[in-house]
Amino acid sequence: MRAPPRLPAGLLLLLAPLFAGAAAQAQVRAVDLYAPRPFGYTIGDTIELSAEIALDAPFRLDPASLPRPRALSYWLDLRDVRLDDRGVADGVQRYTLHLAYQTFYAPLEPKRLDLPALPLTAADGGRRIELSVPSWSFLMSPLREIVASAGGTTMALRPDMAPPRIATAGTLRHLGVALIGALLALLLLAWHLGWGPLGRRRTRPFARAARAVTAELAPSTSSPPAYGRALVALHRAFDATAGAGVFAEDLPGFFAAHPAFAPVEGEVRRLFAASRRLFFGEDPAAAARELAPEDVLALARRLRAVERGSA
Repeated sequence: MRAPPRLPAGLLLLLAPLFAGAAAQAQVRAVDLYAPRPFGYTIGDTIELSAEIALDAPFRLDPASLPRPRALSYWLDLRDVRLDDRGVADGVQRYTLHLAYQTFYAPLEPKRLDLPALPLTAADGGRRIELSVPSWSFLMSPLREIVASAGGTTMALRPDMAPPRIATAGTLRHLGVALIGALLALLLLAWHLGWGPLGRRRTRPFARAARAVTAELAPSTSSPPAYGRALVALHRAFDATAGAGVFAEDLPGFFAAHPAFAPVEGEVRRLFAASRRLFFGEDPAAAARELAPEDVLALARRLRAVERGSA
């Protein structure tokens, strides 16, 4: 058998780069760049690009080859670099590279500029290959024209953009529901605490008695008859609360049936003692010593507070 023909060594040296390039192309499946509109940018605008990179597994991008956010030139900054690893599927390793640039170029007329290509490196153990995210060009626009158009001025500015209309119907409905709920809660609280006219209902006799005592024992109108009427108002409140007449000997049963009033038992017994001295002993001075008018007023307010808390 004849041996196969051998290629000259020089020819092999010439073909080696072609074979290496073909191998690298086989390992880099694709680098696809996705970009926004290529026009209408002004100074200070940001430009966001994304590159879809596909490599033959087990090649993986070398994180050290990724660019760092920095100033690329006097007019261009690389603001953010983010790499998303999308994993391996069907023997292909896929990545998405997100790039954010900011331009500070101030053209005097529309000018096309280029975002530079980004070289990257992929590795598989000891093997390394080079790939590149392609460059991209875009059109910068001046902030204002150099020469004014006919009938205009050099600094002719456009009118301000009208503010967008915001739908508020849903917000107003929610606000109305919230206000109604707050009003109902306030009415419920007023009913519970006996504020104003709501304190005159039959279930709040001590609230009515407190108003009567306050009116009778006001500093400008206080007198022995007024003192007696204040005591009577409190006794009527005890009767209404118990549903029957309450005398001094009935107090143990009253406190047993209404334990919320137990903290004021001592003052209530003084009230009944003062009433006995005033109405049966006909001794207003002794009654006032037993329970002074200001103490009657304080007791009426405490009883009203206990009534509110126990309702």
